[in-house]
Amino acid sequence: MALAAAFAAGCGNKGGGSAGGSGDGLVTVNGANVSVEELHKYLERKQSVQVIGEQGLVEARVAGSLALQGMRDLINRQLLMQIAKEEGVAPTPEAVAKELEYQTKRNPALVKTLTQAGLTLDEIRADLALDLARFNLLTKGVTITQSDVDLFIKENPKEFVNPETVDLYWVLLRNPANKAKVDKDLASGQQFPVVAARYSEAQDARRQNGVYPIREVSRLNPRLKTIVDKLKPGSSTEWIQDGQNAVKFFLQGRTPEAKVNIDEAMREQVRRRLAEARGGQANDLGKTLTDRLKAAKIEVKVPHLREAWTQAFDAVKNQDAGATATGTATPPAAGTATK
Repeated sequence: MALAAAFAAGCGNKGGGSAGGSGDGLVTVNGANVSVEELHKYLERKQSVQVIGEQGLVEARVAGSLALQGMRDLINRQLLMQIAKEEGVAPTPEAVAKELEYQTKRNPALVKTLTQAGLTLDEIRADLALDLARFNLLTKGVTITQSDVDLFIKENPKEFVNPETVDLYWVLLRNPANKAKVDKDLASGQQFPVVAARYSEAQDARRQNGVYPIREVSRLNPRLKTIVDKLKPGSSTEWIQDGQNAVKFFLQGRTPEAKVNIDEAMREQVRRRLAEARGGQANDLGKTLTDRLKAAKIEVKVPHLREAWTQAFDAVKNQDAGATATGTATPPAAGTATK
């Protein structure tokens, strides 16, 4: 069994934007300007995206186009908020502010991370409002008591354990001739991450400094797990033949399994989880959204998206009709929020 599949990354669609496009500047390439408008136009027709798999970044084809998917998501967002208002469970500004406080307690870097990614505070609040609306609709009529939370914690102790993890670095070589170069640099005292970034042929090795993408010991390939179990922190393996590749691993450190601190924030997570699970059995939010979508008056004003939307919408209706005939439920075409 292979220790790790070679990372595959396609080039995706190539941009067709010309230098000196109109609109605000996005970036310059050797003095030639690429505008934000060009970026937006290109994203509308981009046919592939990079997604994160267990072995790193992989290229995936887009169903339709990013513009169509984005428009579909925005339609679903509008419908979800409209339903929440009609059902009397739309979040108030005070509830959104409280949710932002709760989320920042769970993750103090949340706002900084999101703003660095380009979101404004208003956009962060809008996303939280959407998440709350979805949660409120899904859990309407559901009550989870503290006793329910206590019982779940008691009966599911493994749910509250941080798994054992390892910090691994690796070098993957397809050219065996480079093994001697790696060994020479390591023997001279150079740090393993530096050497890995220089020689490893694993995708993103240079950008990641040779970090191995899987940290949880239980998720490691069985062969690799056996090897890692024998390694001491600060030591590396000999060269291991992996099909046509040669690999070498370095163990930086190991974090043992540890119990999670069950504080009030964790208890609230459990309460929400239980409420969603129970609400999902009682309230079919997917069907509600699909029904509302079919009944909605939707006018696509951009000509090149109008036909694509009509085809996608017809497919949803036909799929829903087929599901009704077979007695199976059909969820909405796209999610409504990012957790």
